[in-house]
Amino acid sequence: MFYSSGKQNFVVKKKDNLKKDIIETLMKMLNEVNPYVKKFRSARDRFNTDPENSFHMRIVSERSKDGRTYNTPTASEVAALIPGDFSLDMDKRDIVLQQKSGKLLRINEIHASYLALQYPLLFTYGEDGFRLGIKKGATEKTKKHKKPNISMRQFFAFRLHERKNESHALLHSRRLFQQFVVDAFTTIESNRLRYLKLNQPSLRSDSYDSIKESENAGKVDMNEQGTEFTLPASFVGSPRYMKNNYLDAMTICKHFGFPDLFITFTCNPKWPEITRYVKARKLKAEDRSDIICRIFKIKLDSLMDSLTKKN
Repeated sequence: MFYSSGKQNFVVKKKDNLKKDIIETLMKMLNEVNPYVKKFRSARDRFNTDPENSFHMRIVSERSKDGRTYNTPTASEVAALIPGDFSLDMDKRDIVLQQKSGKLLRINEIHASYLALQYPLLFTYGEDGFRLGIKKGATEKTKKHKKPNISMRQFFAFRLHERKNESHALLHSRRLFQQFVVDAFTTIESNRLRYLKLNQPSLRSDSYDSIKESENAGKVDMNEQGTEFTLPASFVGSPRYMKNNYLDAMTICKHFGFPDLFITFTCNPKWPEITRYVKARKLKAEDRSDIICRIFKIKLDSLMDSLTKKN
């Protein structure tokens, strides 16, 4: 893990100043309450006692029950020790631990166990993270929605709020919280990009048709073209998104004339609203980037409201 702190960059390696008593307390806690620690320890013991047989441990991605925060885990739902080989049609989102495989295994971001395995100190009880098919609460408002399931963005946005009946360990974990936020953002973006990659023909019908016409006419050697992935204008930051915004700005200038003012609005982490909030929790402004963003958005909306509606 690489961290950047002010002018000094450093790579976190072995820590010699760790407090042994704290480490022992954490290990004891995880051994008692974390289902994955128990399963991995059980797998280790099984591998050591019977090294001749080939065993696998499978952490199942599908859940037969709703993965609430503090549900008591069921062994068949969390992990299973299975001798021999797995079938080829197994869910690719499952996490499989193989004896002496010697290979690195990438955990899919939409696996329900991803967060619990990535952040065992934040999700001590092995709580489920995001998974496909989480239903929205049944209310009159949600019944009108076309999408009955919670998106990945909505799931992580929900986790970034304090609630009186929930632990604040995640929100008070300082740099680990920063890593969690970055991880959440990259997970959402990679999931969106994966969807766009798998649905290219329907997203770029015009350019796709022109390429096929050139191929059929023999005008283009497709071996020299490579693979093209087109990002739609709805994807924030894509070339089409930027071009559309530019064209919109030029159209506004054409209709109303050139702008009289160029206003920039920046955030100050020492705003009293921010300092008051973080000091009450013995944190620093950089420890709660989500609060900085929210207060900035509130003030920006207030500024825009004053400019556009209050003259």
